[in-house]
Formats: sequence, structure tokens, C-alpha cells
Amino acid sequence: MTNAIKSEADALKDILAWSQARPVWQCDALKRLIKKDTLSEQDIDELTALCLDDALQSAALEEADLSSPASGLPPVQLKSVGNVHNVNALAENQRLSFLDKGITIIYGDNGAGKSGYVRILKQACRARGRHDPILTNIYEAASGPRTAEIGFLSGGQTQSAQWQDGAPDTDLLTAVSVFDTATANVHVDATNDVAYTPLPMKLLERLVQACRAVKGRLDAKVTEIEAQTPHVLSEPSCAADTAVGKLIADLDKDTTVDDISRLSVLSDDEIKRHAQLAADLSQDPVALIKRMESYVRRLGLLSADIAALESAASAETLDCLNALDEDFRRKREAARMAASSHFDADVLPGTGGEVWRLLWDAARVYSTQEAYPEQTFPSVAEGSRCVLCQQTLTPEASGRLERFETFIRDRTQRDEEAARDAVSEFIANLIEELPSARRVREEVLFLTDDLAESELSQAFRRFALTAKWVLREILRKRAGTMPGALASPLEALEQAAVSISQRIDTLRADEDSPERQALHQEYQELSDRKWLAGVKDDVIAEIGRKKQLHELKQAIRDTRQNEITTKSTELAEALVTDRLRGRFAQEVDHLGIAGLAVELKKERSQHGVPQFRVSLIHKPDAKAGSILSEGEHRCVALAGFMAELSTTDNHSGIIFDDPVSSLDHLHREAIAKRLAREGRDRQVIVFTHDLPFLFLMERACSEPDDGLPQTPVAIRHVAKRGDRPGHCENQAPMKAQSATKRVETIGKHLANTRLQYDQDPEVTWLFTAKGILGQIRDTWESAVEAAVAPVIKTFSHKVNTKGFAKLSVITEADAESMRAAYGRCSELLHHASDAMNPSIPTPDQIEVELKALAEWLEDISQRQKAVS
Repeated sequence: MTNAIKSEADALKDILAWSQARPVWQCDALKRLIKKDTLSEQDIDELTALCLDDALQSAALEEADLSSPASGLPPVQLKSVGNVHNVNALAENQRLSFLDKGITIIYGDNGAGKSGYVRILKQACRARGRHDPILTNIYEAASGPRTAEIGFLSGGQTQSAQWQDGAPDTDLLTAVSVFDTATANVHVDATNDVAYTPLPMKLLERLVQACRAVKGRLDAKVTEIEAQTPHVLSEPSCAADTAVGKLIADLDKDTTVDDISRLSVLSDDEIKRHAQLAADLSQDPVALIKRMESYVRRLGLLSADIAALESAASAETLDCLNALDEDFRRKREAARMAASSHFDADVLPGTGGEVWRLLWDAARVYSTQEAYPEQTFPSVAEGSRCVLCQQTLTPEASGRLERFETFIRDRTQRDEEAARDAVSEFIANLIEELPSARRVREEVLFLTDDLAESELSQAFRRFALTAKWVLREILRKRAGTMPGALASPLEALEQAAVSISQRIDTLRADEDSPERQALHQEYQELSDRKWLAGVKDDVIAEIGRKKQLHELKQAIRDTRQNEITTKSTELAEALVTDRLRGRFAQEVDHLGIAGLAVELKKERSQHGVPQFRVSLIHKPDAKAGSILSEGEHRCVALAGFMAELSTTDNHSGIIFDDPVSSLDHLHREAIAKRLAREGRDRQVIVFTHDLPFLFLMERACSEPDDGLPQTPVAIRHVAKRGDRPGHCENQAPMKAQSATKRVETIGKHLANTRLQYDQDPEVTWLFTAKGILGQIRDTWESAVEAAVAPVIKTFSHKVNTKGFAKLSVITEADAESMRAAYGRCSELLHHASDAMNPSIPTPDQIEVELKALAEWLEDISQRQKAVS
């Protein structure tokens, strides 16, 4: 069927046949989309309901719908842009108007405000690429949003749209396309979609958008319903391997209430059985085994404590301590006797004793570290002092000190100190190995509370207290008889440990046995059924939600877009691809760049919309934008832009923003002629600051070189007055007007300013007169240009030899008349500029000169027209 598609009408009929196999709601959507471009929120709601229940009343697409007025896209032409507020520094209360058909040229110097109007139209219409931001006047406080009123024609009816920066676009205005530098870059350098899509493809594109919108509604309902599942069912506490657990895991729309009731009701016997199993299995064997194992380890530590107490309070301890004491006494006596042999009889009492030795050790430290660090202690060299009394040592005192040190270094003294240390170390080790009073209390509580061994607990407590009392007596008395053998609880403690170990073995064997596993499974089954009885209502409600979700997911399948995009791609191949490529080749030829060897190459499709790239035929992988010159780049981009417009029969307006920027005269003339030809069939609006291009455009419209009718042309002027840009005039600026038009303009201005001569001749009128005379003199120069225009024109690179005969009508008298009138204007202008005594020209004098100029122009024109 696609091969037979030659027009949009064929494509629409193809869509009609294709729609018969589509879901009911999509047929209804197509019928709505034929009548309007955008579906409302209510439309989407209704289509969503229809998608869920196709039994609802719906309207299928019919052949009669395809011929309805809404099935075609009416052309849109801009009428005006006005009432601009807060856009850049544009003057307010201005109105920029456009021809409905033909060329409207809007000229403006740099900074005149032309770009401000272009930016508004880029935002409101269809401009590809980056949009320049629209700012308010930076020198004034903004008094509201950036707005403008755009008048336009759609289907022959005058309409108005209130544009506001950032607000949604008016759909009809997007039929008007914009070409500018950003658009040119996109067309040449980037893969881009067709900006103007034929109605059949646009219809399917909007159907895809409807599918997304309906799917979004359905997805939201799915999310909403899924969120209603209670936590008790989203994370159930039942076991996965029980009958209840499997029921909950497999819960779906087909689960019945009988399935739920069968498991959730327990008999009296089952209730009793559940209670019995709960008591039997109340403790976790694994946890209990771990606890018992910790008890055995703790009893082992307690046994060690008892052993330490037994050893400390034993006769062996007493005997060992007495032996150490006896050794210390013997060695102390030996040291005393050694001391008596070292000291004179006249030494002080206690010399050589423990207190004295402490004093001597201190004296040694002081001498070796402070007083005589370089000398061996004691320092007895000549002149040395005693480190104790600070007096100079006599020979006798020096000898005594040396004897003292010899005594200290004697072996008997070292043996005495070692024996003393042995006693202290034995007692310290003995005490360190004994359990503290706090530990004894903790162990008593452990035996009482954890093991429930109260007798063993009391026996341990009595044993610990008695053992510590006996040890205290041993350390204090070092002699005497023991209070008798202690009743040690060690044997009872070891029996308790054995008993606990046996319980651990029993628990391990029972937990791994099949019988105990069966009891656990039975208990879990009954527990889960009891849980199900408590959540029965929630489960039944969840079954209802499962049914709703099933219906929603079935409906979501009917929103899939793959078949729609496939159909759109088929139509694109028939309606766009060949037509677009062929038209691009024609546009390249029209613009005089056919020698570039470029083509428009299809790159890919996205959502059924074809995308294209400008490709060099001889080097297809190269990026065209990096190879083409700036002029070629812009011309190729313009060719691609114009080719896109051929994909639809809709002749809406086109806007060009400085289309010949940076181009040479050959490319300018080619573009001017191309736009003039386009203006015969549609509205073309050209914004430019290029005065030569303005003349080229005007000439291309009025002097077509293809034998076809002239193109209507109008020139508008956007100017800056004072510091305020954006003032609009419905005529060309003086420098762009023909001589005849200038005469007319000057005449109107003269008529409007005559009153100044009567009211203020020496100031206001003087300045006006000088300006008018200057313009008349400039217009004489333009008149001379007009006289030779049949051969050579302003900004033209050609000499028209066919018009050479028309120059024959110009006589010497014409030249003398021109020079005489030009001289009079100069003389009047010079007199008006005399600072001492200005001779002010009157309005009548100026009118005479203006009339002479008009008659000279008319006379030359009529005579030239008479020349064949």
C-alpha cells in the first residue's frame, strides 16, 4: 500500500485502513487529533478510561473525517508585532507590520532594535537551534513580564496572540519558520529532524505523544495501587516453605477466598497442639547450646580459682614462706657481722642498717649525677667535699667513706637484699593469683542464678572466705598450726561441669534428629495459619488489587508505540525522503552552488521522524561545516532550509534574519532572487542591516529575470531615536529610498513643519530648513543615480548594456538644470549657516527647489520610458 502513496491524501487513507487493526482507544484518539492539534487533559482522561474498558462509547476514525476542514493545516501569515513591553530597550507603543504575501524587508542599523523584534519572533514561531535570551532594559526597572502582541492570519481569518516570554507557544504561530545563523549551523553540521512534517506524519507523531500520555496515566495508577499493599503483606512474617508462605508468594488475581479460608481456620485440636509445641520448643537449642558452652568455660575458670585458693591456704605455702623468712634472717645477720668489721667503734648507732643504706644510696646518686659526675663514688680526691655534710674531706674522713662503700658492695649485703626481695615477690605472686572479692561475688551469683546451684554457691562462698582468712593468718603470723583441712567445692564443681556437657551433647543430637525437625515444621505450619487468620481481610483485598493491576498492565500493552513509529517511518519514506532530497538538489542549483557536489543524506529515524545530514558526495564521512567556506556554508544551509519547506503544501510565512551576513555579491544576488521567487507564493519577511542587500532584494522583486510577475515588496525601518531603539516606520530609511520617494517624503515633512517658520523662525525653523535643504541636495545626487540607472545601479556589479540607449535622452540642458538647482540648494544652505547674519530660507523657497527636483526627475523618467 505504501508504494502507492503519492500525496498526503493517499497517506491519510493508508492511516485509515491501518487504524482498523489498532486498539479502540487509539482509533478514538486519531479522530480527535484530526480535529485539533493538541489533546487536552480531559481528552487524555477519557482515552485512558477507554483504554481500560473498550466497551465504553468511542468514535472510530472514518473516511469522512479525512475531508473535514480541520484535516488540513491552514497557512499562517504574520500581520504585525506590537505593544511590546519590557523586551530589551525597545520603545513601547510601536507596531511593526508585514505584507500578507510578498517580501517585507525590515531594515535597521546596528543597535536600532531590529534584533529585539527578531528574538520575539524566534520565541513565538518555529526557530531551530539555540534561542538568544530575551532580557529587559538593563537601565530601567522591569515593570512586568516580557510581552508583545502578535497579529496573524490563519485560514484567511485575522487573529491575535499575546506572546509572553517563557509561556507556552501559540500552536498556530509555530507554522511560521525562522532562518538565522543558529539555524544555519544546525542544518549543515548536525543531523536534524524535518522541521515541517506533513499532516499524516504529524498525526502519527501526535498519536505517539498520546500513547505516552495515556501510559503515564496508567503507570501512575499502577504505582498508586501497588502502594496500597500493606506492610504485613509486602514483607510477610510467615515462612517461605509453609503452605501459607507459598500461598502468599503466589498470590494473584486467580487466588480464591476459599483458598484463604481453608488455611486460616484452625480446629480446637490444632489450637491445643500449637500451644503444646510452643512450650516444648520455647527455647532455641542452638542458643541454649551456646549458653551451656559458656557455662562450662566459666566453671573451668572457677575451678582454677578454687585451686589457687587451696594452694595459697595450704601448709605448703606456710612452709615455703617460713623457709624464705629464715633465709632472709640468716643473710641479714651475716650482713650485720660484715658491717661490724668495716666500721670503727666510734660510728653512729645504726650505721650499716637499712635506714643508713637508704641514705648512702641517695648520696651515691647525688655525687655521680650532680656533685662529681666525672668521678667514681665516693670522690676522695684532694679538695673533695663530703656530699652529706658539704665539708672538705680529711684523710680520715676519706678513708671512712671508702670503707662504707666497700661494705655496701660486699656480697653479704647483696645476698640480704635478694632474700628480702624473694619474700616480697612470693607474697605478691600469691595474692595476685587469688580471685578478688568482686570476682567471688560474681561467681556466687553465677552459681545461684544461672546454674541454680545454691548449695554449691554457698559452699564456694564459705571456702573462699575461709581460704582468704587462713592466708591472712599465714602472712601475719608466719607460724602456728593450720585451722584444719578446708572443705573444697572443687569436686562438686567438676561434677556440675560434666552434667552441663552431657546436656550439650543431648541438645545437639535432638536438634539434628528428623523427629525434632518435624516438630519444628509442624509448629511453623500452625503458627503461619494462625497469622493468616489475623490478616485474612488484607489478603482478600490484595487479591482485588492483583485483579486491577492485571487489567492495567493489559491496557499498558495497548500503548506500545513500535507499530505507530513503523508506520510513520513508512510514510516518511514515501512523503519526505525522495521529495526532500530532490528539492535540496534544486535549491542548491537555484543558489548557484551546484558545483559543490553536496547532497542531503538520510541518517536515521527517531520515533518515526526521519533525520538528515548535508553530505559531501565525494567525501561522505567528512563534516560539511568544517570544509565549506562561510558563504558556501550559509548557502547550503539555506538550501536545506528551503528544501524542508517542500515537504508540506502549507504555505505559511518564512522569516529570514540577516540571511546574507558575510556573503560576497554573487551569493547575495542569488539569495535575493531566490527569496523574491518564494515571495510570489507566500509571505517572506527579511530582517537585515545590509543596505546593499536591501537594494538587491528590491531590484529582484521589481525586475524578475525569469519573465514571471513582479513580487510585492514593502520596506520597513526600525530606528533608534535618542537612546531608545525599536521605533518602527512603514517606509524605507531615507538612504534606501528612491529619488522620487525621497521627494515625496521631503514634501510631506515640509508641509508638516511650515508652522515652525511662523512660530520660531530663528531657532526651530532654522534647524529644520537646514535639514530639509541638506536632504534636497542629497536627493539631487540620488536623482543623478536614477538617471543613469538603466545602465548601472547603486550596489550593482553589472553594466546593463541594453539600457545604454536610454542615456541618450539626457541633454546638456538637463545637466545645466541639475547643476543650477544643486548650486541654489548649496547657496541657501550656506546662507542659513552664516553665524553673523543668517538669511533664513522660507518654506516657499524650499518648496520651489523641491518642485524643480521633482519635475526634473519626472521629465527624465518619461523620456527614458519612451526609448524602446
